[in-house]
Amino acid sequence: MSAGAERWNTYVQASGAGLRSMLTAHLAEKERDVVFILGKGFDPRMNLGLRMALDAGGVGRREVIVLEFDEGPESPSQTYSSRVEENFKVLTEIVQTPYQLSRRTLQMFSPEGRRLTSRSSEGLIRDLAEFGNATDIVVDVSSLPRGIFFPLIAKLLHLIDNVTDPRLRPNLVVIVAENAAMDSLIAEAEIDEDADYLHPFRGTAEREATASHPKVWFPILGEGQKIQLTRINDLIRPDEICAVLPSPSLDPRRGDNLILEYRELLFDELRVEPRNFVFASELNPFEAYRQLRRAIVHYTKALGPLGGCRSIVTSVSSKLLSLGGLLAAYELKREKFDVSVAHIEASGYRIEGGATFDAKVGETTLYGLWLTGEFYAN
Repeated sequence: MSAGAERWNTYVQASGAGLRSMLTAHLAEKERDVVFILGKGFDPRMNLGLRMALDAGGVGRREVIVLEFDEGPESPSQTYSSRVEENFKVLTEIVQTPYQLSRRTLQMFSPEGRRLTSRSSEGLIRDLAEFGNATDIVVDVSSLPRGIFFPLIAKLLHLIDNVTDPRLRPNLVVIVAENAAMDSLIAEAEIDEDADYLHPFRGTAEREATASHPKVWFPILGEGQKIQLTRINDLIRPDEICAVLPSPSLDPRRGDNLILEYRELLFDELRVEPRNFVFASELNPFEAYRQLRRAIVHYTKALGPLGGCRSIVTSVSSKLLSLGGLLAAYELKREKFDVSVAHIEASGYRIEGGATFDAKVGETTLYGLWLTGEFYAN
């Protein structure tokens, strides 16, 4: 098995005023039909990307699709239902005629109580024809958990990649509202007892034919995730661990602090080799993509005499770094590498320090990742 050239070796990423300028110039170039997808949630950053995209102007159809998901009547997130409705009220004020607004409901559980999140997310969109002749699809993951936006973006990439003529492929842009201070105040509550593999990134995890292949785990680390990491480790039982640390980082000591936080878990319990750490810029998901991709390719080749290996990616870090893991897993899966994404869900979320949390909204920076389309057509 051999890897092709890195798909996102050259890429487009913009943030803040640069993202605003990019969107304005792109939409002013010619008539464009834009579909904007976002989640309905309690996070006050929910509408920032939508507002910027609509304020960018331009001529053409503008459709906004809101994804609604119910974590259950007992979910800790129900505490913030008033926040959710306030955010949605703001959204309806932004999306006025002639803009189009529609809702899609995501089924989180089966009638028997079994989690369906990733499969339901992958099935939300069955064909690009659902978007008419959209020239641009923008997905804002700011109010979407990883269990939803991983399969959703993977499905969109798959559908777009299967359009035969590259010139006819719609542009796909992912927007993230990045604010580490706010993220640190959102905690997962009532974490599931068992981790699982995300659809469609199950790899060969459940096939007996590959059970003897070495398993290499690539957890992308973030703060306060010891329980999650422990339960995911129980699922994988890896033979080798290559933890990904955010470096460089806005906080130069963040990587060191993460090592200190997980010292007992990483070194005493999991026996991680210090030389196995992978470093990736916390504000550049394409850098994380490259580092992860190269590491997975390296291990697959090195373990070729043993039949290769099973590579498992996990992200318990920021959404920007998580997107790097998603891109690496998606590309290598298409190249027939044995790559899985292991994940654990929670029943909801808890905000620690409401007033402090809201006060930090102004520190948010919007990032835009242009994943497919005109820039890559030539």
